[in-house]
Amino acid sequence: MKKTKAKKIGKPNALLLWTAGLVLIPYYFLRYGMKIDRSGLKGISGPALVLCPHISGNDHLITAMALYPKRPTYVVSEHFMTRPKLRPYLKLMHVITKKMYTVDVSAIMNILKAKRENNILVLFPEGRLSCFGHSLPVTVGTAELVKKLGVDVYTITGNGAYLTFPKWSPLSRRGKIYVTTEKLFHKEDILTLSLEEIRGKIDASILHDDEKAMEGVTYRCQDMTLGLDGILYRCPNCMGEGTLKGGNNHMVCTCGLDVTLDAAYHFDHSSPFPTINAWYFWQESLLDPETLRLESKVKVGTPDGNNEMNSDAGQGEISLDKDVFTFRGVVDGKALSFETPTKNIGAFPITVGKEFDLYHNGRLYYFYPLPDGRAAVKWVSFMDVLTRYYKEKQ
Repeated sequence: MKKTKAKKIGKPNALLLWTAGLVLIPYYFLRYGMKIDRSGLKGISGPALVLCPHISGNDHLITAMALYPKRPTYVVSEHFMTRPKLRPYLKLMHVITKKMYTVDVSAIMNILKAKRENNILVLFPEGRLSCFGHSLPVTVGTAELVKKLGVDVYTITGNGAYLTFPKWSPLSRRGKIYVTTEKLFHKEDILTLSLEEIRGKIDASILHDDEKAMEGVTYRCQDMTLGLDGILYRCPNCMGEGTLKGGNNHMVCTCGLDVTLDAAYHFDHSSPFPTINAWYFWQESLLDPETLRLESKVKVGTPDGNNEMNSDAGQGEISLDKDVFTFRGVVDGKALSFETPTKNIGAFPITVGKEFDLYHNGRLYYFYPLPDGRAAVKWVSFMDVLTRYYKEKQ
C-alpha cells in the first residue's frame, strides 16, 4: 500500500511577501518614522526561532520587514482563520495556527515539522496582544519549546509600535518606531542551559514598556483619546465604572472629571495619573482576588460550520471568581453550560470595547458583555490578577 506523503508546512508565498515588502517598508519609513537595526539578525538562517514581545496589532508586518527578504513562518492565533477576508492571505503565508491558552498538540507538531523544513519560526510568547502597551507574562512551556527545538533564537522588538498603533484606538499615529534585534541563544548553548536559565533570559527579552521605551517622543493624531475608554473604565474621582468617555484628546467623566492626553502620551496636571499605564495598573490594584466576583449577561460568538465567526450565536450569563469561570446559556439554539477552574485559564484575549474569548472543549467562544462591551477589559484585567494570585501561591 502506497504511503501518503506528509503535507509540508512550506514557506510564505514569495511573490506576496516580497511585493508587500517593497511597498510597506518605504511606507512605514516615511509615514511612521520606522528605523530598523538588523545587527542582531546577522547570519540568521533556518532552522531558527524568533521570539518577540507583542506590542501592536502590526507586529507581524514589522517583524517581517525586519527579516526581509527572509520568508518567516508565523505561529498565529487560530481565531484569525475565522475571518474570511484574512484567511486566504494567511494560507498563502503558510502560518501555523494555535489555540491560545489551551493544550494544542497539533501546533507543537507543526512547529517541529517547520524546524525539519529549515524554516525561520516567529512567535509571540505572551500569547496575546497587550491592550495597554506593557508586556504580559510569557506563556507556560516557552522555555521547554526552546529546549526541544535546540536552534538559534533571536528577538525583534518594535519599540513605539503600541504608541503608533494602540490596540484601543481606531486611529494610528505619526511618530517613531525603532526596531531592535538581538540574538538570544546560540543553539550550542541551549544544550547546557537549564530551563530556569532559558526562562529567565526569555522573560527579560520580552519585558517591554512602550511608554518608557519611547519617553519624550511625540505621536501626532487627530484624536489621542478616541477609544481609550475601552481600557480605562474606572474614574479616579468618583470611582464610577463605565462613566468615562474618550474623545477630542480628553477623558471626561459624568462626575465632571476632565483630563487631556498630549502627543507625548502624558495626561495634564489635573489627572491623578501621569500615563495610561499608571491609570490602568491603579484600576487593576482594586481587583481583590479573594473577594471579587464578576457577573454579566453576554451575547456569545463562536465559529460556524464554515469556520466563520458568528457573533450572534447565542446568549447567556457568565461569572468569574478565584475558583471558577461559569457560563449558562444557549448557543446555536441549544442549551449550554460549563465551568472552567480559574487556575486553568491563564488569560482572556480581548477585542477592546467588545469581547473577550475563551476555549472550551477545543471550541472558541467570544463573550460580549451586556449592555456595554467596554466592560470586557475588567474581566481581562481580573483574570490577569487571578493568574498572578495562583502563581504566587505556587
